[in-house]
Amino acid sequence: MKYLKLTAVAGVVSLALVGCGGDSSSPAATTPVTLSVTDAPVDEVKEVVVTFGTVALLPQDGGSPLIYDVYLTDDEGNPVDENGDPIPDGEDPVPLSINLLDYQGSKVMPLIKDEVVTVGNYKLCVFANDGDHPTHPSYVIEDDDTERELSVKGNGACPQGVGKIDNTGVLYFNDSVAVNPQNNDFAVEFDLRRGLKNTSTFPDYSIQRTSVTLINTAVTGNIKGTVATATFNACNDPADANVAQAVYLYETGTTQENMAPIGGTDTVKPLTSANVSYNETQQFYEFSFGFLDPGNYNLGYTCTAQHDDGEEGSDPVAAGFNIFSIQPNVSVVGDQNTSVEF
Repeated sequence: MKYLKLTAVAGVVSLALVGCGGDSSSPAATTPVTLSVTDAPVDEVKEVVVTFGTVALLPQDGGSPLIYDVYLTDDEGNPVDENGDPIPDGEDPVPLSINLLDYQGSKVMPLIKDEVVTVGNYKLCVFANDGDHPTHPSYVIEDDDTERELSVKGNGACPQGVGKIDNTGVLYFNDSVAVNPQNNDFAVEFDLRRGLKNTSTFPDYSIQRTSVTLINTAVTGNIKGTVATATFNACNDPADANVAQAVYLYETGTTQENMAPIGGTDTVKPLTSANVSYNETQQFYEFSFGFLDPGNYNLGYTCTAQHDDGEEGSDPVAAGFNIFSIQPNVSVVGDQNTSVEF
């Protein structure tokens, strides 16, 4: 088995794995592989921190798996600890811990970068530490500052002989991705509103494997939106301190009365959702959706997202959820930003 070490840079928003390869007659292939977060965090927690230590690329055209260590470095690529101090010689580097809530919309955090790979088809394994990891666990910080353990519900083991790592879940993506001579940009996205589950037993929280997807961002587009102050004031009840603003994304043609939350048994479900936050610098409310397939979508704005428990199939839907305003037929174009205002 061939082992290649690769570093991650803490605090960088859009670096990635860049590779080139193939035989001498093939053009160089650049393949950015990035880790990103979808626009669907849950409302009742402050942080969702996942610790990553290993990524494996599995060649489907022959050859040994490429296994990369993921850890904190400084700007020059030197291993550092959580305080940014150099790691002494002989000591293990620090795995990369990411608060997923810091990377919403089209923001991304790299796991690996600047690595040479051969043009071809690959599958992917991403290893995420469980909440019972002895040194670098994943965890959730609730609104009352309680820290609870977090586990990513992976598929048990990475195939092609890579295997398992103790106290670590494996996110295995069975669909192959093509590393082409042209530019490629891949991202692992977590839909937290749909996939983050709160349990009463270990691990206190879990992220369901079915809520994590691998996408090629080179062919996707983004939506950048704002909510007017008048819309915000008309929707929100000043006496209710628990309001949660969000924008839900639906397939085109979905009417306002049929726009259901993620939770419940309604058949018209959103594709994803985005929290609405206040931009202190610009003094307006904003939201964003990243990495959407080109096409048309309907958007629904709500200030009652706190009633959406995210439990698909739960019955009945919590009373109080409703879509206040919609924007129909919003067009998304690959590698472009689409602007929307409520």
